[in-house]
Amino acid sequence: MTQPPEPLVLRPGLALRPVAGPLAESVLPPAAEHRVLVNVGRPYRLVEVLGDAEVHTPGLPGDVAVVPAGTPFAVRTADGTPQEVTSLVVGISPGLVDELLAGAGRPAELRPVVGARSPAVAPLAALLHTGLADRTELGRLALESIGTALVAALVRDHTAGAPRVPTGPAGLSRPQLARVVRHVEDRLDQPLTVAELAALAHVSEFHFSRLFRAATGASPHRYVLGRRVARARELLLGTDLPVAAVAARCGFADAGHLTRHTRRAFGTTPAALRAASR
Repeated sequence: MTQPPEPLVLRPGLALRPVAGPLAESVLPPAAEHRVLVNVGRPYRLVEVLGDAEVHTPGLPGDVAVVPAGTPFAVRTADGTPQEVTSLVVGISPGLVDELLAGAGRPAELRPVVGARSPAVAPLAALLHTGLADRTELGRLALESIGTALVAALVRDHTAGAPRVPTGPAGLSRPQLARVVRHVEDRLDQPLTVAELAALAHVSEFHFSRLFRAATGASPHRYVLGRRVARARELLLGTDLPVAAVAARCGFADAGHLTRHTRRAFGTTPAALRAASR
C-alpha cells in the first residue's frame, strides 16, 4: 500500500486519513485514539485481526471496522496476493467520545467490530471521503460538520449500552449483496439494469430496489453512479489516461457526461481534480 498522507485534522480530536493502494498485509499497533475504518472503494476479501478475534471479511463497500484505543488491528489477504483497497480511517480521541457520551449519560466504552454494516457511519464516511477533494473553506466546514455527525453516530451505535447494530445487511443477505456489488465493479464500463442486478440476487425487480436500498442506503441507480464516479476519481488520480478514456472505462457517455458528475460530486472538473493531486 502506498504511504498514507498526513491526517487531515478537522477539529481537536478528530482527523481523517485516506488510504489507497495494493495491500497484502498491514499491522496497526495499539494507538491512543479510537480508529474507524470504512471501505470506500471496491470489494475485497481480507482476514482482519482485531484484538484476539480473527475474522474473514468479504470487504463490501461500506463495511466498517471500529478499533477502540489501545487495541491492535491487522489485516492480510488470505493467500498473500495484494488486493486493491481504498479506505478512510477516522481517528477520534477518547476525550471527544467521552464528551458526547457525557451528554448521553452512557459509559464511555466503544465496542470493537470488523466487517459490520453500519447504516449511519458508512454513508457519513463516504461523504467525508468525497469531500476531501474540496479544498475551500466552506468545504472544510462541511467536513467538520459531517465528521462530528459520524462521531455522534459512532457513539450512538457502537458503545456499551447502545442497541446492537446488525452485522449483516437488512433485506439482502451478505452473499446476495456480494454477488451484486462484485458484478457492478466488474462491469462499470457497461450498461447495468435493475433487472440484471435483481436476477443476481434471485429476487423480483419490484423487491430488489427496496432490499438493495435497505442494505446499502442508496438506490441501485445512485449506488452504480457513485461507484462510477469513485472509479473515475481513482483513474484520474492514479493514471494519465485522457479524460475521455476515463469516462469510457467508467460507463459515462463521454467526457462532458463525466465532467457534469465530477462537478456534482467534487465541485470541480476532472482536469482540475487531477491537477490538484500532482
